[in-house]
Amino acid sequence: MAKTESTSPDPAATIRLQRWLGHGINAAIALGAIVAIVLLQRSTIERAAQGLEDPVVAQDRTRTQLQLAAKLPSLGFDNLLGNWAFLSYLQYFGDSDVRTQTGFTANEDYFEVMTLRDPRFTTLAPFISAGVAYYAAKPEKSVAFMTRMTNAIDPKTQQDAFWVWRFKALDQYLLLNDIPGTIHSLEMAARWAEVTGQHQDMADYFRASADFLRRDPNVVSVRFYAWNEVYQNAVDPLVIQRSEQELLKMGAKRGKRLPNGRYQFAAPSNM
Repeated sequence: MAKTESTSPDPAATIRLQRWLGHGINAAIALGAIVAIVLLQRSTIERAAQGLEDPVVAQDRTRTQLQLAAKLPSLGFDNLLGNWAFLSYLQYFGDSDVRTQTGFTANEDYFEVMTLRDPRFTTLAPFISAGVAYYAAKPEKSVAFMTRMTNAIDPKTQQDAFWVWRFKALDQYLLLNDIPGTIHSLEMAARWAEVTGQHQDMADYFRASADFLRRDPNVVSVRFYAWNEVYQNAVDPLVIQRSEQELLKMGAKRGKRLPNGRYQFAAPSNM
């Protein structure tokens, strides 16, 4: 009877197999964690909307889940996490009845996930400006999120990338009174618009706006109307407090008290 030779496994092939299996296990764990977060967060929003859970408690749980999602190793599932966060945010932001009770505290956490996982998603820019700078009264954070995006975007491959600089400039100008930063953002918006070869009119507009600010950087009137809009429409007590402080700091004067408990502010005398 012929003797069959036993073959020992190739050590290099064994190592490759172990690595492949290890990556597969890690990916499965990451995917499972992502799915668990998605289901938990969806359940939280639905229960709060249906009045089955205290809205503040539900929002705190949502924030915890989002903070976990921001730290979770994605292992290639960045777009999945980013898309989930964006769709969940639209549901969260649009639930106006619940937001009147809780404010928009979780806005910042949503965009932390989105800009970490998908910083090239240019459509986020107006949502960041509205949700973080205005509704949450955190223009510093809004600008930081959009800086994260501009650091990751290639304007040569994304035709609408210049809009991120434009919305960043708006928050710097209207709410932060950062004139040098605004001018820089407008100039970058102009450069990126020119790169596309299709938006020279926008490039000219951005550059003209930057030149205007160099000549006349006084933006007290614009900042007053911007912060007054934030103040009058705020829900979160911290946003109300922050916007009121900004109005007083620029010289605005409290007037009569309104039915909703807010004050009517008179414009600063140096406008």
